[in-house]
Amino acid sequence: MNRHQGGRGIFPLAVFTFLLGVFFGASANAADTDAVLSANELANRLSTLQQDGSSYIRLRLVVMPSSGAPSTTLQIQLVQRRTKNSTDVIYQILWPKDRKGESVLLRKSGNRPATGSHFVPPGTMHPLDSSMMKDPLFGSDLSYADSIENFFAWDSQKIVGEERVGRVNCQILESKPGKGQHSIYSSVRSWVDTNRLVPLRVEKFFSQGQPTRRIETTRVSKEDDGRYIPASLRIRGPRNESVTDLEGSRLDTRVTYEERDFTPEALKELKRPKAPSSSQ
Repeated sequence: MNRHQGGRGIFPLAVFTFLLGVFFGASANAADTDAVLSANELANRLSTLQQDGSSYIRLRLVVMPSSGAPSTTLQIQLVQRRTKNSTDVIYQILWPKDRKGESVLLRKSGNRPATGSHFVPPGTMHPLDSSMMKDPLFGSDLSYADSIENFFAWDSQKIVGEERVGRVNCQILESKPGKGQHSIYSSVRSWVDTNRLVPLRVEKFFSQGQPTRRIETTRVSKEDDGRYIPASLRIRGPRNESVTDLEGSRLDTRVTYEERDFTPEALKELKRPKAPSSSQ
């Protein structure tokens, strides 16, 4: 992933969020994670990595139907601002041409339910309320909720076991929302490589207790400074009708975004990386 280092540090999120929040975001230096971490310590570190302020991300999204039908490829840009108390994200399609400009705004503040807007050029705007957070993002296996929630910040965090993912031994961290914390999921389990502080697998559960979505890290990149970052993801959703691959191509943390950048009206223009003013 091409990276542009900003003043606040090299890695911005997330994106898992996963999503994109957690995965296409920051990870810790292996030297910082040698100590054995409790469930809350591990969750706090992963949560903090998502609270990285403003960032700009370019990625490729490919939806591959299980029926053998032609796949759908989208080039997407993300404009986001993630803090401890709120998350604002805009997803915009850059390619193909017939969908260029289609955009989704998602906003979440504190424990309030997430809301947003879906814009289809030239002038169709659909509000997204909390009941729509299960709906797919651009027809992919990601839901809106996957793109906005930080489950590592939920009240309940517990280590429930260990398991190898490939050749890597992982701690299994179970996250559950506390009272007043709104989510479409009842629990989330993350298989975390604690040496690199990278989630290699995430499974999300509805109230029935069956996994409804699995997100796997398929490629991990090592940065020049020794840090690791998930660079590619594979998502399987509840429909079992398709698989979605995400691959990051650009990440820029030398940006700043303001409240006016995250409004329905702002969706009508394609965003570009916005460098901070010289006074900042």
